[in-house]
Amino acid sequence: MQDAARTLALVLEYDGSGYHGFARQTGLPSVAERVEHVLETLFGHSVKIEAAGRTDAGVHATGQVVSCVTTSQMQLRRLAVAASALLRPHAIAVVRAVECAAGFSARRDALSRTYRYRILNRVAPSPLHARRAFHVSASLDTDAMCSGAAFLIGEHDFAAFCAVESRSKGTRRNVQSVELERSGDFLDIVISADSFVHNMVRIVAGTLIEVGRGRRPPADVGDVIASGVRARAGFTAPAHGLYLERVMYAVTI
Repeated sequence: MQDAARTLALVLEYDGSGYHGFARQTGLPSVAERVEHVLETLFGHSVKIEAAGRTDAGVHATGQVVSCVTTSQMQLRRLAVAASALLRPHAIAVVRAVECAAGFSARRDALSRTYRYRILNRVAPSPLHARRAFHVSASLDTDAMCSGAAFLIGEHDFAAFCAVESRSKGTRRNVQSVELERSGDFLDIVISADSFVHNMVRIVAGTLIEVGRGRRPPADVGDVIASGVRARAGFTAPAHGLYLERVMYAVTI
């Protein structure tokens, strides 16, 4: 008699530096490929995972959520420990595993996602954080950046903050909060929304950095949104400063 199927949610942390994004890509290393291979080793059957966010090449995560279905009855704590041990050489960890109701989807059931964009704001670069934060040597006006960020909150068409090639899926999103957190030499932009268009957080970061450097006034952020024109927004900040930090659901994951 075959064991009953279980739907699991796994919370992942990973360094995206060595990957060409989360999603599987032929001939290129991906987070999904590594995780699925390890789960197949532990479960003894093929596994397909679904992610809350398909992070791009070089993007990190501290709270990515994936779901999968398995007939394995492995204890959840043991699963997290065993999977993390096998994934350690690949800069991926399973923070925890949770059993969910049948049909749960890490992507479709997500209520909101939170991303953090980390800036190292000092004159000297950091060898220790070269792959973890975007170095900006010029002084940044945090108050001006906060004023500009306020225009992002609410439901808007974020076409101006979307990579051109991905606009076919629609660009209207609801941004729930944008916060700037300063700690020593680090300045983080933390943004939560129902979902994000492609490169949205990185373009927001680039635009707010330009505001912080005095290259555009805070109110220009609102004008950029209204324009719907990508060229009106700032540069796309590099991937290595971006983290998928948290995904919220109606149930506790």
